[in-house]
Amino acid sequence: MKNILKKPLVSEKSFSKVAMSKFTFIVNNSASKYEIKAMVEDLFKVTVTAVNTINIIGKVKKGKKGMGKRSDIRKAIVTLKKGDKIDLFEIEKEDKEKSKAESPKSKTKEVKATKEDKDTTVKVREKSKK
Repeated sequence: MKNILKKPLVSEKSFSKVAMSKFTFIVNNSASKYEIKAMVEDLFKVTVTAVNTINIIGKVKKGKKGMGKRSDIRKAIVTLKKGDKIDLFEIEKEDKEKSKAESPKSKTKEVKATKEDKDTTVKVREKSKK
């Protein structure tokens, strides 16, 4: 088979669809839905129930040296059978917790606690004063 799947599409919108067993890939412009389904099933050993494709035409941009055009891409949204997962799209819960703790909205303060000869640091959320 020719190279049909180029890469997985990593964005907020594509990660929000992972919970619904929908995974997004950038694919070859000439790939058909049947070829995409066969490739995903062979590579990841999952059962594909539906494939939706979107053709995105590249924008024409002006620059200092003249006109230019971004390349055209084709996205495929692959729906899997319930219970099937693709490991490329898995996000660890720890990463989500770290991003929430580092956000500027939440103010945290580190507090040291000792418990049975273990020194641990615990982050405590401070109440905002209004």
